[in-house]
Amino acid sequence: MSPRSRRNVWTRRSIAAAGLGLAIIDGLSAILKAAPGRQSLWQEATGGALPGTPRFFLLLASLLLLLVTPGLLRAKRQAWAIALLATTISIGVHSLRLRDVDDVGLLASVAVAILLVGTARSFRTRSDPVRMRQGVIWFVAGEAVVFLFGFLGLFLLDREFAEPADIPEAVVNALRLLFVLPDTTITPVTRHGRYFVDAVRALASVVAAVAVWHLLHPVLHRTIVAPRERERVRRLLEAYGTTSLAPFHLLHDKTYFFASDGEAFVSYVLAGGSAVALGEPVGAPAARREVAREFAEFCELSGWRYCFYQATPAGAEELAGLGFRRLKIGEEAIVQVQQFTLTGKASRHLRNVQNRLGAEGVYVVELPQPIDDPTMAELQEVSDAWLADGGHRERGFTLGVFSPDYLRATRVFAVRRADGTIEAFANVLPSFMSPDSTFDLMRRRPDSTNGVMDLLMLHLIESFRQAGVRGMNLGLAPLARIEGSGPVALAERILYERGSAVFNFQGLRAYKDKWQPQWEDRFLAYRSTVDLPMLAVAIARAGEGRGILARLFEGGTARFRRWLRARGRGARAASATANTSEPLEEARPV
Repeated sequence: MSPRSRRNVWTRRSIAAAGLGLAIIDGLSAILKAAPGRQSLWQEATGGALPGTPRFFLLLASLLLLLVTPGLLRAKRQAWAIALLATTISIGVHSLRLRDVDDVGLLASVAVAILLVGTARSFRTRSDPVRMRQGVIWFVAGEAVVFLFGFLGLFLLDREFAEPADIPEAVVNALRLLFVLPDTTITPVTRHGRYFVDAVRALASVVAAVAVWHLLHPVLHRTIVAPRERERVRRLLEAYGTTSLAPFHLLHDKTYFFASDGEAFVSYVLAGGSAVALGEPVGAPAARREVAREFAEFCELSGWRYCFYQATPAGAEELAGLGFRRLKIGEEAIVQVQQFTLTGKASRHLRNVQNRLGAEGVYVVELPQPIDDPTMAELQEVSDAWLADGGHRERGFTLGVFSPDYLRATRVFAVRRADGTIEAFANVLPSFMSPDSTFDLMRRRPDSTNGVMDLLMLHLIESFRQAGVRGMNLGLAPLARIEGSGPVALAERILYERGSAVFNFQGLRAYKDKWQPQWEDRFLAYRSTVDLPMLAVAIARAGEGRGILARLFEGGTARFRRWLRARGRGARAASATANTSEPLEEARPV
């Protein structure tokens, strides 16, 4: 984190702590009773007619300061304004009362006000304008409904109070209940009357709290990507797209943030108030650094957390120079296709698969484009069967979704039986400037012949070798070979080692490892360790989309059942699982 960012963080934390302390002082001052015989300036001015009003305003100031504390931590401009209003109220009330705690409260209020005014430039984060309007509407309409509820209750429920209220008295006391002021002429004499008074005050407080929440809500994501923006991204990828993630920047779940000079971009998905950028910025070297700074400022002004997911070592190093922290999240497997060989003991299983399926008449073919409708319908049938089996599901972010238009825009390889039936398929994506080729969807029929995916992979390797590319990218093996002794690294290792029943991290790495790949580190670049839990949730949401909990539960349950069956078969079955010829998931996990 840069020195400037670090200062801003400590400024926000200090102001939030000071506001929280003043909220406690105001709350205590409202609760404590004045010493006997002492009369405040307020009592002298009002003749003692409204004794509870200062206490109400102190409670109001205390409540406002408590509500905006999270907003102050996020540098919200509206939170700063509300905190300054609450502090001003506190100064006014403490100035009109005479007790020891008010002297402390006055000094504290003045000090906090000075701090707020002096640090105003540190609170620049915007709130969402639509949510702000909703907050105002909610407050006005909600309080109007609560007022009507209070007025009708006070006017109609005569037997619940000591004296019946006429219309003027009902209006005045309903307003006082609305603002949680002490009542004047109404005295509840039954349990239901007391419940009614408390209910009106509680409803008014809830309406106010929800209104403040709307006022402080982060900016919502409403960006619609224009076709010309996607073309700008494509042109930049053709010049600077050197990583395996390059084609995934063009998926339709991405939003783009461009550098001010237009020579670099960040593609991201907003999930739960967190902007998850795919890889590092793409573009000219100087523009990459500039767009990273501008993107960080844009996210901070919008009230979002942000990170760069699956950054390469070079990209993570560049981001570290801008104040980002780095966390290794796994390794990417790249098969060196020019050196790959089927000779030797390690490849005996693959040779056997190739020979056996060849003898059965199973073969791999590249489908001619555009793919005709009957063939596309058969691919859809394979995909649907794969999705229905074992908790598989459509994902996003670093994976595409099956659609005819998507497949017709890429190269598609299919495994056919001797009778021509499609058993499995994979689509190959454009490499742009990357020396490696990559595939996306890789799906098969659940009842397909054992080894069809291995045969498909072998064909892809040979196809890429003939095309002269350096490697075939198999995607990320999450949490693989995590080093370090910190709590975050320890948590990653525990999840990798103990979470196989649900996530199958070790099985995924074992499948990729049998292709003798070269492993490259991949990183998460982020600002604050405090944000990591919410960023982890956002990354999962970016890949899973809506209904993440149900999707994860469904997929995790299916994998857990398979894990239990594997354990029941003992060590021999476990060994067989480690050397299985079929991936348990698509080779490119989220």
